[in-house]
Amino acid sequence: MQKLLDNNEKYQFVDLEDMCGHLLILILVSVHTTTDTSTNLMYYLACFPEYLEPLLQEQQEVLGQISAEREELRQKKLQSGEFESAEEFAGTELDPAHDRDLSAAAVKRLVCMDSFVREVFRYRNPRLDMMHLARKPVTLSNGMKIAKGQMVAINLRSLHQSYEYQGEDPTEFRPFRFLGKAKAATKAATDFLPFGMGRHACPGRFLAIQEVKTVGALVVSRYSKIEMIDPSHKKRALLSRIGDPCPSGLIFTSRSAPTEKA
Repeated sequence: MQKLLDNNEKYQFVDLEDMCGHLLILILVSVHTTTDTSTNLMYYLACFPEYLEPLLQEQQEVLGQISAEREELRQKKLQSGEFESAEEFAGTELDPAHDRDLSAAAVKRLVCMDSFVREVFRYRNPRLDMMHLARKPVTLSNGMKIAKGQMVAINLRSLHQSYEYQGEDPTEFRPFRFLGKAKAATKAATDFLPFGMGRHACPGRFLAIQEVKTVGALVVSRYSKIEMIDPSHKKRALLSRIGDPCPSGLIFTSRSAPTEKA
């Protein structure tokens, strides 16, 4: 967005309204894709309910670690004389009342949820996507030539379900596939292209993944079960494309209240 503003003459914007229109398109597209992915995550949690409790356990462990770290820091401040009593921490950044808040820092530590989200992106990607127009003749490393003006599409399915790049069982959905590997959901690379790669990789992917993980963490903490109203649409839910709604709704069973439907 900043690049558009800084290079308005290069992109030949007619006026301020034209520039604002392009910025609004970027904002609306990002909202749509993030919302769509969050919704799809709910369907994957419904189709693989055995992962709800492990994800909740990870969340509780992370919050416990952060709570212990905050308490240790409070003790250091008390010993140094910066604070005279524990009551003085109320209303500060180290207020004990917020020790177990699901903060942005806590969400970043949820590696199991991160792997789950990355696997959702990997598994549900369309076969052909990321259309590009060749602005000049290009010769690829395998000798293939692309003429100026030709449109090129990437076969994402062949990449994201490749034994060479994804390891064993690439056609299976394995939520914790990336645990213990340096493959965060935000990492754009040759084996993971939902956000593109290189200097043209989506700059908003860090915010998008943070938002999707936060939605997943909140749902896992508040609901003990997520079910599809019509399980016969499971395959449709797992392979739906962006913007392609699943015909079955979901039933959410609250951990502390009656069942909710969505």
